[in-house]
Amino acid sequence: MELIKEFIETCPLLKGGKINVDYLKDEPQSYSIDQTPVNPIVKTFADGGAMKQIAFDFSVTAPISSKSIVNLANSKFCEDFQKWIKEQNQMRNLPEISGIQSIKCTSPRIYTAKNRNNSNLYNSDELRILWKLILRRIKKWKKN
Repeated sequence: MELIKEFIETCPLLKGGKINVDYLKDEPQSYSIDQTPVNPIVKTFADGGAMKQIAFDFSVTAPISSKSIVNLANSKFCEDFQKWIKEQNQMRNLPEISGIQSIKCTSPRIYTAKNRNNSNLYNSDELRILWKLILRRIKKWKKN
């Protein structure tokens, strides 16, 4: 998770904001990544290797308002973040995970909730990272 956290913190949309792990503050412009349960094996290979995945939510707390300009800015942030992830994937600028294949947003969703101060908009983009784990077998040759 540390490598994923460090990668997402390079996103210019966060403006240097730090990301929490498994904890989202009730303050505007708070960010968190939270691992999502998922079957880690996507595909197995005959040689014993496998294509694996990790899924996590990237969540953001942002204020909501009766002024549509505030809410539109929140929506734009969500769209721009998804676009940034897609661009990083296309440029192969990925987290430094051995064997990584891709990173992508798979299930964007937005919901609102009341907190003690006011209402906040919570954006949660599910991200999936695929990587290939290759097991190399050493073949022993028999001498005749």
